[in-house]
Amino acid sequence: MNRKINDLSISEKLRVLEKKNTRKVFINILKILISIALLYFVFVKIPFHDIAKIWSTVNVFYVASGAFFFLASQILSTKRLEFYLKINDFNLSFRSNLELYFLGMFYNFFIPGGIGGDAYKIYILNKNFNWNIKKLTSAIFNDRLSGLLAICVLILISSMFLLSAQLVVLSLIMMITGVLLTFFITKKLFSIYQTIFFKTFLISVLIQILQIVCFIFLLKSLGIKENYKIYIITFLGSSILSLISFAGIGVREFLFLQASKYFDFNTSVSVSASLLFTVVTAFFSLLGIILLIKNMNLFKIRNRKKSI
Repeated sequence: MNRKINDLSISEKLRVLEKKNTRKVFINILKILISIALLYFVFVKIPFHDIAKIWSTVNVFYVASGAFFFLASQILSTKRLEFYLKINDFNLSFRSNLELYFLGMFYNFFIPGGIGGDAYKIYILNKNFNWNIKKLTSAIFNDRLSGLLAICVLILISSMFLLSAQLVVLSLIMMITGVLLTFFITKKLFSIYQTIFFKTFLISVLIQILQIVCFIFLLKSLGIKENYKIYIITFLGSSILSLISFAGIGVREFLFLQASKYFDFNTSVSVSASLLFTVVTAFFSLLGIILLIKNMNLFKIRNRKKSI
């Protein structure tokens, strides 16, 4: 009798996993279709040969500078996650954490429909160190939440330069309320992270500032030297909406296309800069291939550092 119950329990678990995998594949396919549709709409309005022509005039120095700041933002993101892991007594070395981060970037960017970067981190850390999956999931979720909060705050701060005095006060109230509300929710649901909430939030703000600097350099590389406030707000907004597309592709370009209808900036150049940001992201995501090839060495290094 017990054996039948156990068999039934296993089969039920398998069905649940199958449903989750099917749902995940469906969501990923939907994101890819959204990206394709948005890119198609953009390229109907702005022919790709126009973008290629703009790219032919790019200033390589500014692109390299932008790439440097993007890389710095990713390294700092690794450090932020380290705080969430350590407070759970998950003491992963910084090097291993960094390698795992770039592997996650690779999975997120180049393997549509496959395991996501965050899920991959959880899987590897659980497999190698038998760390609790629930704690790992909460750590990565709060890490992402901190980043999302920072983006919202920076959008409000950037918008203040375009608003009247009354709306600036309203934006300040919204910003303070949002930060405090997120803190109290974290304290209530994930009390273990309350002591590092503001520290990781400030790191998240710095991460987003580094990405903004990266994008400004990309704009400079294409000859844009003014009106950065609108570009920054649109760029930050696209970071939030990128959740609905695959790796954010299509959403950024579409937002810049739509924003050009209401604000005075060059549509073709802004879309070109957005695509250039995608290229920079893809370039660093490719580092994951190197780590994927030498994954056995990577895991051996981690196993030796298990006590760190």
